[in-house]
Amino acid sequence: MRTRRIVIASLAAAVLAAAGAVAAVSLTRAGAEPPGCDDIRAYQERYGEIETLGDGPREVAVLGDSYSAGDALSDRGQRWTDVLPSLDPELTVRLDAVPFTGFVNRGACGPNAFTDRIDRIVAEAGDALVIQGGLNDVFAEPASVAASVRDVLDAAGEIEHVVVIGPTDAPAREGEAVVDAVLEREAAARGMTYVSALEWELPFGPDRLHLTADGHRAYAEKVLDALTEAGVG
Repeated sequence: MRTRRIVIASLAAAVLAAAGAVAAVSLTRAGAEPPGCDDIRAYQERYGEIETLGDGPREVAVLGDSYSAGDALSDRGQRWTDVLPSLDPELTVRLDAVPFTGFVNRGACGPNAFTDRIDRIVAEAGDALVIQGGLNDVFAEPASVAASVRDVLDAAGEIEHVVVIGPTDAPAREGEAVVDAVLEREAAARGMTYVSALEWELPFGPDRLHLTADGHRAYAEKVLDALTEAGVG
């Protein structure tokens, strides 16, 4: 597992490096694929689009972006989705995480928006689903974000416990509060749990966008608190 995580980390780093200069544009419309997409697809074909982390009796499914995937970490075993079952060994995480994606944003190697992937993670979710994202949707029109959020949450409507975790206040991005408000409103309208991450004190890496290993641990601790409050576990 450790070797696999290091391999995919290097592949995703290549994609991020190639796409970073045009992120503001590529987040919301299609363009030429950056190097590394074929390698990431080959990894998914080999190991599956949904990873299993931990081996506890209680399952939690996660739909997420580069935060859940662990981008910018030298060892993906330090990502919050791996840390979560280490904090609570009773948990198993079923993870569908694709970098550069969101409710609207289809990603550098799309189509991988949450609207494209929600059905497959719902099929694996059991009675608990965490939807983590929104940071990559800050360049989209609020109306488009709202429409996609509604589609995603409605598709998850039969799951007993749905916890939506919004964007962090990343120094490299602006507009998170707009997305945060949309997510809070739409989750509340469906009786789902919404957790705003805007006030979380988290250490960011040199790109001022992704979390450090310590940041991922702190993030996992807050997610575990949110799951407990939502009655998961």
